[in-house]
Amino acid sequence: MKQNRGTAGKSVLAALLFLALVSGCTAADTSLEDMDAASGQDKIAGTELGEDGALTVTFLDVGQGNAVLVEQDGEYMLIDGGDREYSSFVVSYLKEQGVDEFAYVIASHYDADHLNGIVGALNVFPCKLVLAPDYTADSRVYTSFLDVIEERDIELVYPAVGDTYTLGGAEFTVVCPDSYDALDANDNSVGVRLTYGETSFLICGDAGTGVEREMIERGIALDSDVYLASHHGSSGSSSLEFLQAVGPEAVVISAGRDNPYGHPTAEVLENIQSVEAALYRTDLQGTLTAVSDGSAVTWNVAACTDYRDGEILEAAGVPEETAAGADAEVAGVPEESEPSDPAAGTVNGQAEYVMNRNTKKFHLPSCASVSDISPENKAYFTGNREELIAAGYEPCKRCAP
Repeated sequence: MKQNRGTAGKSVLAALLFLALVSGCTAADTSLEDMDAASGQDKIAGTELGEDGALTVTFLDVGQGNAVLVEQDGEYMLIDGGDREYSSFVVSYLKEQGVDEFAYVIASHYDADHLNGIVGALNVFPCKLVLAPDYTADSRVYTSFLDVIEERDIELVYPAVGDTYTLGGAEFTVVCPDSYDALDANDNSVGVRLTYGETSFLICGDAGTGVEREMIERGIALDSDVYLASHHGSSGSSSLEFLQAVGPEAVVISAGRDNPYGHPTAEVLENIQSVEAALYRTDLQGTLTAVSDGSAVTWNVAACTDYRDGEILEAAGVPEETAAGADAEVAGVPEESEPSDPAAGTVNGQAEYVMNRNTKKFHLPSCASVSDISPENKAYFTGNREELIAAGYEPCKRCAP
């Protein structure tokens, strides 16, 4: 097993971008919505995926966990991979996007909800360099992680603050931890600041407020357009002082619906509002994609307007419409909502539709065709049918929604 500091070479081309579907706090439809039949490449705003001039950062919906796919100029990086039940989804998703090799894989730390999916990915895709924290864990997944690195002869690096690596035309710098001797494994998380042109993304695993304070005191460059809230929106991270230092235009929270920890917490959501950052949530919006052209960042969905914390959402009974990893359209459930009327296909007075992400058709819930839609292609939308048509969907001729 190799253990040294250094940089890695380049990997292979592929693509990943999405088409915005609806506004408000609804789930992202992460299927390939604008497929060019002739070229087989996805497009957004007329730009072919995989072209120079775009950095794509995708926050996969892996429930209560983290998984981030980064692509620039055909080079790929995976940061964390979610827990075991999402491992097959992550691998399938990566294949769907055309990934066949990683320039880098970063294991922020060795908790199962970050590491399991990495083990799955490393068993399938070649990787030139793995970055991971320099501590050990007494777990089966950690053992599996070391085994796959040794079996595949992958270079392993325990990075230090300030180490910088290139990914196509982008680069990322390690910002934490200062040392790998924290008693709390979360505080040993490898954090990176990814920059592309004038834009930047900050991703720090599960690092807590103590690590955040250290970064501020050391004068680490933290200002970023997009910040992935550490520890899934836990109150032990994303302090107001830290968010003020980062100054994000957008904050992403990667958490699972109905998780037992109450993530995201009210405190963190209040901090996000205090710094006037746009909010994006995988628990309510599914997989999220941010695209940078080097000067600005755009998203595949509108920002979320639902600031209810995890405990309130759990009490309200936000439904899980699909199996693990699927990206259903789930509107935020009001605290005092009217009952749904499935027969009429309405929720709170708005029309409810079932979408087939493969055929690009939408149906009434009562349509006989709905039962024929495979779970991975089925998604739900509540709102105006014109929005679906504008997004490229066609009404079913059988039920005429």
